[in-house]
Amino acid sequence: IMKTVILTTFSNNIEAHMLLDLLMNEGIEAMLQGELSNQVMGPIRGIGVQILVFEDDLDRAKAILKEAFPNQ
Repeated sequence: IMKTVILTTFSNNIEAHMLLDLLMNEGIEAMLQGELSNQVMGPIRGIGVQILVFEDDLDRAKAILKEAFPNQ
């Protein structure tokens, strides 16, 4: 069984989807968690959209994250 880990958390869905697309284009399977809560409740401090990746892909995913969103 492959374990998923949290790569990062975004406060808005747009950036989360942008990163999700970048990861998928690089062959990294990624999932969003908390997207619906964020849409319903709006951006609340400490609650956001989490990007999950498989543990084996974490290093590659971190590199993509750093390149695409250096301030994240």
